[in-house]
Amino acid sequence: MLSLRPYQQKMVDEIRLQYQLGKKSVLGVLSTGGGKTCIFSYIAQSAAKKGNRVCILVHRAELLDQASRSLTAMGVTHGRIAAGRSMDLSHAVQVASVQTLARRLHKLPGEFFQLLVVDEAHHTNSNTWASVLQHFHKAHVLGVTATPCRGDGRGLGDHYETMVQGPSAAWLTDNGYLASARVLAPPGFDSTGLRKRMGDFDAKEAEQRVGTIMGDCCSHYRKHLAGQTAIAFCCSVAHAEAVAALFVSQGIPAASIDGTMTADQRRDLLQALGTGRIKVLTSCSLIGEGVDVPSVGGCILLRPTQSVSLHLQMIGRCLRPSHGKTAVVLDHVGNTLRLGHHLEDRDWTLDGARKRDREQAPSVKVCPVCFTTSMSAAQVCPDCGHVFAPQETRELKVVDGELQELTTRERKREQGSAQSLDDLRKLAQQRGYKRGWAERVYQARLAKRYGM
Repeated sequence: MLSLRPYQQKMVDEIRLQYQLGKKSVLGVLSTGGGKTCIFSYIAQSAAKKGNRVCILVHRAELLDQASRSLTAMGVTHGRIAAGRSMDLSHAVQVASVQTLARRLHKLPGEFFQLLVVDEAHHTNSNTWASVLQHFHKAHVLGVTATPCRGDGRGLGDHYETMVQGPSAAWLTDNGYLASARVLAPPGFDSTGLRKRMGDFDAKEAEQRVGTIMGDCCSHYRKHLAGQTAIAFCCSVAHAEAVAALFVSQGIPAASIDGTMTADQRRDLLQALGTGRIKVLTSCSLIGEGVDVPSVGGCILLRPTQSVSLHLQMIGRCLRPSHGKTAVVLDHVGNTLRLGHHLEDRDWTLDGARKRDREQAPSVKVCPVCFTTSMSAAQVCPDCGHVFAPQETRELKVVDGELQELTTRERKREQGSAQSLDDLRKLAQQRGYKRGWAERVYQARLAKRYGM
């Protein structure tokens, strides 16, 4: 029988208090790896002992297996509602694929369940989830997530009345419940001008842009992960397959995983990653949530995003603790610079982030020596010991796949060699300057040249 950690028990008590205060829907927030599955399994067990019927809703086969294993570890007999299986409703607790349950709602009365648990609750706004929640509208609802916001930054207040938050990722790391991690942000990728669709970067355009830095991911893997296992997050299935092929061509065992595979095929690939038979597993979005492989040593970010939720979910995949582990995050696409360090305090609310807050650049330092990221308050690089000078800023670029520092003198020389307006615009894009910089520099040159 599993027992709850003290902070997990505290969350359970606070969730129960909210129901006692008359709330029907509660959102539980806990960082990836903090044990949300244990918490809702414990609550489901307790509710069933009181004569209530409980349904745990998940949206992937891997999450269904994970919830089922957790319930079994607690000694909770349960049914599974999934494609290709007949429903055995004799058990008070059910774990259901939300897609399958949505297709079978006509077989269940609306009063059948008294508690619905929504795993990865940031998906609650989708039509499939909404149809299930509406059908069982009399039931109490418990949503659990590490990132209580939609992909566009909006909150979940339309679905939940109140929020209960667990300890921060920084606290969990300091107390050994999450693995510590080095986050490196090698330069070379520029997101300037990338089109957006539905609140995030256009996947096809991002894939083309990421293609320019593909050669660096293998060399950085060898340098910083040295044979450990890693998950690489890519822009599309085709991109994931190409990255896996690149690693294989370099003698590094790798494979890609996607939703067209059977559940058994995906399970075998995750097992191979867990045992180290595969060193790098690449994916578009299939393993961004709920995959629990403690042995994974790092994450390779090759998918640029504007979504804080996706950003934290991806990094969270390598933060499961194991003996002596320090995870490595290779952020090749600058997500950490755009969206913040994974240990940064987040002011989660049911209303979501204000637009101004979502667009404000996070304060993250990148060490000019080793490219390790740290939060702005850091005075010394946590990895190499470099002492940050006051307001130290340096630009970095990739030359022949090697990380090199661009000094102030070289930066001025490079700007001086950009003679035409088109040259200046290309330089602005490379450096990530704001729109209009090239035009202002060009106009200033004209004014100086012709005495305007």
